[in-house]
Formats: sequence, structure tokens, C-alpha cells
Amino acid sequence: MRVERALVTVLGLTLAVSLSFSAFAQLRTDVSGSAELRLGLDASGTFHAAGAHFDLTVEGEVGSEYFPSASFRVQAKAEADAATGHTTLVLGDAWARLYLDDGTIEATLGNQTVFWGSTDGVNPVDRLNPRDRTVPIDSEKLPVPMLHLRAYLASDTSLEAALLPAFVPSVPPGEAWRTAPTLAPPPGVTVTEVLPLRDERPEATLENVQLATRVQWRPAGFDLAASYLYLFRDVPTRSAEVVPTGAPSEVALQPVARYGRLHVIGVDGSVALGDVVLRGEAAYGLTADPGGTDPTVGNPSFQVVVGAEIPVPDGPRLVAQAILDGETRDASPTGEAGGIELGLRTMLIAAYAVDTRTDLKAVWVHDFGGSGMLRPALSYTFADGVTGTLAGFVAYGPAGTRFGDWRERSGATASLRVDF
Repeated sequence: MRVERALVTVLGLTLAVSLSFSAFAQLRTDVSGSAELRLGLDASGTFHAAGAHFDLTVEGEVGSEYFPSASFRVQAKAEADAATGHTTLVLGDAWARLYLDDGTIEATLGNQTVFWGSTDGVNPVDRLNPRDRTVPIDSEKLPVPMLHLRAYLASDTSLEAALLPAFVPSVPPGEAWRTAPTLAPPPGVTVTEVLPLRDERPEATLENVQLATRVQWRPAGFDLAASYLYLFRDVPTRSAEVVPTGAPSEVALQPVARYGRLHVIGVDGSVALGDVVLRGEAAYGLTADPGGTDPTVGNPSFQVVVGAEIPVPDGPRLVAQAILDGETRDASPTGEAGGIELGLRTMLIAAYAVDTRTDLKAVWVHDFGGSGMLRPALSYTFADGVTGTLAGFVAYGPAGTRFGDWRERSGATASLRVDF
């Protein structure tokens, strides 16, 4: 079991702060949580999920009910899954927020999740938080320690800034979703051994601090935002070093994972045209290897998402998107530029409330490289706070395509969730 020591520390500090505030200020607290049981079976007849998930949240405000001077939130999460052998107890959001200058400035410090961007599902500018990619199709954002500032300015404008003192990488895909990296040895030699991976994560030093800023303009009917992020890649660039063994024509390979610096420039926005909402988002990530000549450094890339949210009268809510991905190819051994590799996907989301208890949802993603996935789901509310869900996952396409390698993971999952 992986237990974060910070969990106990933050819970204790929260209790102490709450008791202190209660002595001289009005304190309001609320406790909520959920428990969920999951059972999942894939197409091969293997259980991919058989466990439970719990979370408990304590949140509250200090000061006036309508104009609080501070607020806080602490969340603990526990999960145990017999199918994967995965058992965790982790700290979720755990932060304190001060409202300054009559609420026009918010200063939030602690473990937190920040959402930037305008589009649904795919958000190129939303890069502050790494993700738990254990199951890539259900990847979740991980709260990380940061100082987040937000100022509400004149003319419907707001300004945000974030400082992340310590680097936290994304959790890599689980074994069932993982594809083995290709380690090509130099010509004319024999690889006798592949050494354990060397993970070169940035240390928590002043020079490795991550920064980001965002300005947003939100007049009536539309919004427009621009962002700049100075981060590390949360998914590493993998390469291999040749290690001589002392024997002629025999070498060992040392896999290395490096997290290079990344400059991300992004824009996003939306506009309402009657009942239809148009959304767009784009980001360009610049690395230290613009030409793709260094295999140890990730290449520059960009992503553009455009879409529309369309309510159908007496029918479902539809979200349609087109996603364009681009990345600089590795240069040839002669140093010739590799150009840009492009990929295009479309995504269609349909959500429909059959009645007050029954909800239907379906997501279809098709990649024009010849693969895709379909995710239907049915949810039924048995009583207040008690919901059952039956969800499916079907991947298609040839091996080596974006979704084709996940065909064996196709299956269904049933869950029962109780919120309190």
C-alpha cells in the first residue's frame, strides 16, 4: 500500500486550523464523500476491474456567509482492486484559499487541481496537472502542490498565475495498456543486456520551479483566453545509451527517461450563437530540440481542437469536435529535417436524460489513421445518492494504430456508487 505521509499531516493541520478559527470567527464546514464498487470484464474473459473506491472530503469557509475571508478543502482517496493488485491511499485536493481586496483576489496554496481551457475532453492548454494514466481511456488529473493566484480585473477580465515548486510526473499506463518501447542498437554490435530504466526526474530546486500564467476576457456571450506555461514534460522522452561490456562487438543498453523543459503557448475561447456554443483551443509546445536532432529531447508539437455544443430539441445534447495533432519528426542521421507528422481525430459525444432517473451517454472517437473507440454508458439512479452504471468500451483498428493496440481491452464495466 502506498500511503502519503502528507495525508496525515494535512488532515491534522486542517483540524487544528478549524479549531483555531472557531475561537474567533464564524466557521462553516461540510463533510461529503462517496463509495463505489466496480466490476469489469474484457473481451478475453479477464477481469480488468474488481474493487472499490472511496473518497472523503472536508471543506469549509471562514467569515461572512456571502463574503467569506477564507475557505479550505481536504480530500482523501482510497482504492483497492483485486484484478490489478492495485491498492492506494492518497491525498487529493488539500488547500487553503484567502479572499483579498473584497474578494477580487484569490490566493490558493496547497495540493490542488486547476482547470484551464474551453473545449470538452481534449484540452491542449490544460497542462498544469499531470495525469494518472494507469487506464489511459479514464485518465484523471492529479492534484499537485502549487500556489495559484487569481485576480478579477476591470472590463470582465481575469488574470491567473501558478507556481509549482516540485515536479510530479504522470503515472504511466498499466501493464495491460503498455506497449514496449523500441530500443534500436547501433549497427554491427550485439546487445547482451538491457539494464533497468534510469528515471531522471527534475529535483526540487529553485531552477526547476514551474510557472504559468493565463489572462481571460469574458464579456457577455463569449470568452477568450491566452496562456503561457513554463513546465517540464509530465510524460518522459525515452532513449537508450550504449554501455560497453568489454567484449568485442557486445554492448548493453541503458534505457533513460528524461523530462525536458517545455514552453507552451495557448489560446482558447467560446462563443454562444443562440442555443449553439462554438468552442476552440490550440497550443504549441516548444522544446530544446526544435529540429528533432537530439533523441534524448522531445520534439516540438502542437494541437488544435475546434467543436460545437448543440442541444437537440427533446433529444440529446451533442458535442462534436475535430482534433488536429502535429509533431516534428526526428531528423535523419544526416541531419536532414524530418518535417511534421500530422494526425486527425474526430469526437462525437451524445448525452440524453431519458427521465429523472435514467441517463444515456455515448462517446465515439475516430482517428483517420484507421482506428477508433466507442464508449456507451447507461446510468440509473435507484435513490438519492445511489447510482448504478453500466459502461462499455470497444476499440477497433489494426495493430500499431492509435487505438488498434487496445482491441483486446474492449469490454464492459458495471459499478454502483453511493454519495453522502
